[in-house]
Amino acid sequence: MEKQKITFTTLVAALVLVFSTNSVASETPAFSQGRLDQAKELLGHGYKNKVVRKSEKASDLGNFIKEATKKFLPKADKKNASSLAKVILEESKNYELDPVFLMAVIQNESSFNPKRKGSCGEIGLMQVKPDTAAWIAETYGIEEYKGAKSLYNPAINVRIGAALMDKLRHQFDSESRLYLSAYNIGAKKVRKMVSDRKIPKEYVQAVMKRYMAFYSAFRGVGDSKKQSEAAWMNTMNITRKHLQTGKLAANG
Repeated sequence: MEKQKITFTTLVAALVLVFSTNSVASETPAFSQGRLDQAKELLGHGYKNKVVRKSEKASDLGNFIKEATKKFLPKADKKNASSLAKVILEESKNYELDPVFLMAVIQNESSFNPKRKGSCGEIGLMQVKPDTAAWIAETYGIEEYKGAKSLYNPAINVRIGAALMDKLRHQFDSESRLYLSAYNIGAKKVRKMVSDRKIPKEYVQAVMKRYMAFYSAFRGVGDSKKQSEAAWMNTMNITRKHLQTGKLAANG
């Protein structure tokens, strides 16, 4: 497995500097509500005690997504950071998803490496299989998809991945544990596990760990420099452990 070289201390310092100097963009009320609705869906009764709740009235999330995307992408792909962040925000709004959730899925699937290829043929940022991508592109009318090579394009990959997540979310009645697991192992396998009274946990826990780490980093912005650095170091360490294990999730 290819290991992404990241200087954690430098990255944390750069993010703290960026957020202390850049202007921010506001969320529209509709987008904000869709984000919060999914956050509550993901966290259930625990939402009220989580750091995510403290971001309910945040107005700078778009800027955070943009800068975090730029910092996570490999050097050769940083030129695509703005367009990728825009797609993440647009698709989140289209499907009423939390963009931080999409960031967490991307980080878990590929560690933001657009060239990642999984052991079962999954491709790109959200590790989508070509046959699945073709089905989703036809179902959702995603005309940019022109075959497997399209999945190496970060924007197209996220459009396909977000639409797939939306499809699974509807299939499983917004039950986050199930649609997240279905993204990993496929809907058929999840239904079989549920019928056997087995609830998938590992993939869900991995994504949610990253989800909470991103929000901790986001909430660190505006706090003391020490708190901000600690939050981002936690996010980076989660990524590093993920890379060292050599384990990549694959959607079936």
